[in-house]
Amino acid sequence: MTEIRVIALSTDTVKKVLKTKRSPGYGHPAFTELANGYGPCRHCLRPFRVGEEMRTLFTCNPFYMVAPVPAPGPVFIHTEGCERYDEMAGYPRQLLQYPAVMDGYDFEQRLLIQRTAAGGNHEMVLREIFEDAAVRYVLVRDLEAGCFDFRVERMEVLVDGGAED
Repeated sequence: MTEIRVIALSTDTVKKVLKTKRSPGYGHPAFTELANGYGPCRHCLRPFRVGEEMRTLFTCNPFYMVAPVPAPGPVFIHTEGCERYDEMAGYPRQLLQYPAVMDGYDFEQRLLIQRTAAGGNHEMVLREIFEDAAVRYVLVRDLEAGCFDFRVERMEVLVDGGAED
């Protein structure tokens, strides 16, 4: 498979949200609740333990520092904090069980390819998307809720880390 980087929310963004209780860039209030869904956390990319962990919901622009047109939406992070997912660790194994939508974008923020992944074929779908040399990055979204989970880039594409600061 093409070597990839998996880009979770930046630690600076997470710290800012947890400190101010507001979404960066928008100022909307952040909301904290006991996890009633798997998520995942957009910082560590681990699913939430439903009924056990607190999570904070806020508005995030996954195109921040990547493309000019914002497309904000809701995301969750661990309220107690967590360690950011290692960009070089490949596709998050804990998320292979959850269906995803994978949107491949070019340098002009045009959606070139949209595919779904389910049943653990996520890496194969990413490989197929990145076969198109015009694809700059892929936004991975939850298939059920439609919200942004994380960004995937080829190793040679260097874009400043994390959605929305």
